[in-house]
Amino acid sequence: MSEKELVTPPKHLPTAASLCIDDVSKSFAGVRALKGVSLEVRAGEVLGLVGENGAGKSTLMAIASGALAPDSGSVSITGERLVDANPEEARRRGLAIVRQEPALMPDLTVGENLYLGVQKSHRPSSQAMTTWARQCLKSWDKDISIDPSTRVDSLVPEEKFIVEISKALAQSPDVLVLDEPTEHLSTEDVQRLFARIRDLTAAGCAVVYISHRVHEVRQIADRVTILRDGRVQGTHATEDLDESKIVNLIVGRSVASAFPDKPAHSESGPTVLEVTNLRGNGFSDISMTIRQGEVVGLAGIEGNGQREFMRALAGLNRGRGTVKIGSTAISIRSATSARDAGVAYVPADRHHEGIAGSLSVRENLNMRSLASYASLGFLRRSDEDDAARRAISSFRIKTPTMQTPISSLSGGNQQKVVLASVLATEPRVLLADEPSQGVDVGARLEIYELIRSSAASGTAVLVVSADAAQLAGLCDRVIIFSRGTTVAELAGADVSERDITRAVLTSTAERVRPQRASRLVRWLAGSWAPPISVATAVLALGIWASLANNNYLSGHSISVILSLTATLALAACGQQLALTIGGIDLSVGPLMGGLVVIESYFLVDNATGLTQAFGWFLLFGVAICVGVVNWVLIDLVKLQPMIATLVTYTALQGLSLTLRPVPGGVITTAITDPISTQYGAVPVIFIIAVVLALGLELVLFRSHFGIALRGLGSKPEAARVAGVVPHRVHFFAYIGCSLFAALAAIPLLAQVGSGDPASGISYTIGSIAAVVIGGASVFGGRASFVGAFLAALLIGQIDAVTSFLNLSEAWSSYLLGGMMIVGAAAYSKSRQLALPR
Repeated sequence: MSEKELVTPPKHLPTAASLCIDDVSKSFAGVRALKGVSLEVRAGEVLGLVGENGAGKSTLMAIASGALAPDSGSVSITGERLVDANPEEARRRGLAIVRQEPALMPDLTVGENLYLGVQKSHRPSSQAMTTWARQCLKSWDKDISIDPSTRVDSLVPEEKFIVEISKALAQSPDVLVLDEPTEHLSTEDVQRLFARIRDLTAAGCAVVYISHRVHEVRQIADRVTILRDGRVQGTHATEDLDESKIVNLIVGRSVASAFPDKPAHSESGPTVLEVTNLRGNGFSDISMTIRQGEVVGLAGIEGNGQREFMRALAGLNRGRGTVKIGSTAISIRSATSARDAGVAYVPADRHHEGIAGSLSVRENLNMRSLASYASLGFLRRSDEDDAARRAISSFRIKTPTMQTPISSLSGGNQQKVVLASVLATEPRVLLADEPSQGVDVGARLEIYELIRSSAASGTAVLVVSADAAQLAGLCDRVIIFSRGTTVAELAGADVSERDITRAVLTSTAERVRPQRASRLVRWLAGSWAPPISVATAVLALGIWASLANNNYLSGHSISVILSLTATLALAACGQQLALTIGGIDLSVGPLMGGLVVIESYFLVDNATGLTQAFGWFLLFGVAICVGVVNWVLIDLVKLQPMIATLVTYTALQGLSLTLRPVPGGVITTAITDPISTQYGAVPVIFIIAVVLALGLELVLFRSHFGIALRGLGSKPEAARVAGVVPHRVHFFAYIGCSLFAALAAIPLLAQVGSGDPASGISYTIGSIAAVVIGGASVFGGRASFVGAFLAALLIGQIDAVTSFLNLSEAWSSYLLGGMMIVGAAAYSKSRQLALPR
């Protein structure tokens, strides 16, 4: 982007401080990330905040936004001190933040993310949410193509950033923090962002602009604060700094050049990579050669096929054509076959494709080259440790220890780990997609030198980047992509930022968007596909069973099926609450059976009204207590949900067997008869279950609590910084799960008629099966109470059909397990296919 295209900052600034950070310090695992940091941002100004990766910029802004508590120091927003680490409180004080990794919940729609992400006073009613969200998006661009009803996981990175920015702007902030906002934006959208910043500062908003793009900081900021090693190194008027001064202040030393020198190459050198007529989704008929030691760049407006082509070479996208490594033709069918052929890939999306967030730095460094440290299938730990130490030293990775979880490192250090891990495989062809994305200016040169060093050793290097200056400084040749094909090639003196930009901008009249999945695939990945699919299966099975046995549709048969369905559906509704937040409750079945056992002592003949009332009180009181115990074990003791609820499962079943070693205690017909009331062949309890499922579905998709519930299961940290209180939502989810188990115990006690300690055990698996078959994700975020209800009906039908057809009980288990596998696989695959390509 040329300087003429960027916004000139205002020259006259108000003096009131809108954001005041005073003597803030923060440590992680004994490492001091911030050391007495103080800064002020005045109303109507843009403060540029720059520093190397790991300098503490994002940590400082996390504290300012209430997402993280400081060890000491204070934050004041518009004159009011932020007392607690509470993102919602920071929003109420007027601060909005655009994070480097968008805080969006992938299973929620764009509209729902915008709705949760603004303070309560700015939220519309849930009925008006879609219209309001569309207006928020159009305030960014009146011709925007993002649909508010689109799930976030189907958006490309640029669209996610636009949604994140729109969410911040919708809050009409007094303080706006932008953390690397232009990493994924096109030139047009960068200009649009700078125009919004100009409008906001003119209205008195204070803006903190964090970026590794020094030229952007110089153009947009009024003052620049340098952060190094967790300390402020000074704040300067932008007009007093040029780019080289800023770079030197950031790294603490003089940096002579932004790029390593390019060696001279012979045009007759041996060819390492030869591609002929390669075509695939998003590109067609691509041919090129890369010689030994060359670094070749791929440029083009985003969405014109260059990334899809590179991913095809990496085995991540399908491609058809001829690919040769040296003189050998290879077949790239998967990432494994590409790796075996000597092709290594550095992904642009390191969070999802580059690192294993739960593993240590050592494990991430070595995971691509484990075979080098193994004998007879066993790792030589000492060799692995030595390799990790060498990589940490060579790549200057800032980490407390090599056992530190990689998720705790800064973005730039994570990127270094990815590059070190890839280069450890000693590839013949290195594919690098945005290799310096999110990396500071000091480390960027180190990465460029590593790429050049790899090329000098004989590796052919292919680089995709949206930064023309990077391609010009790093690459020997640059190939221009437009509309999925190559349209130009630059070499020698023509490899300049100006010529690359001109070739890219004149190669196509309009930006090509990533290809969307078909309408059918998108429908299959939607919220209504599972319930409709299950309903179709219910209908088909019913027709087939009735044709096989005329008695299947008799009044008695229907009554039994619907009665059993109601019991399972109520239990499944409770299980759905737990699974939606990413948890599970194994205690549902034993709780139901235990409650039946308890009631067998109170709801009996000759019991007084007071005794029976106490029995009903215990029914719900015990359920609430179990829900509280589950919540305490999971949220406070921090046990994994499956382990925690297995504990309560065992305890409840043991209690039931203690109270009733054998079935006993007959429930009075004065209780069971009203519970078993029917209208024709339809039990009243079935009607109640239908009404509850429909009501809960409305709550799930049309209320703040329901959206928060799904958001927390979709991406807990994004939900937390959006203002959702995890402890509170978890509490209501587990209490609700146990209460629905209590409701399910009511028809169960009428069906069993006595205190049978084994009566509820099967409902644990049954409730989980109904929820999964109904379209829920066992990882949380995706749910449907209607789907769970219909799946309960399908399971009830299967049990009845196996009985009518004189099949063994084992067939019910076979069919149930098969449906769970097919359902989970089908729903998961449809969502994968719906992603943009």
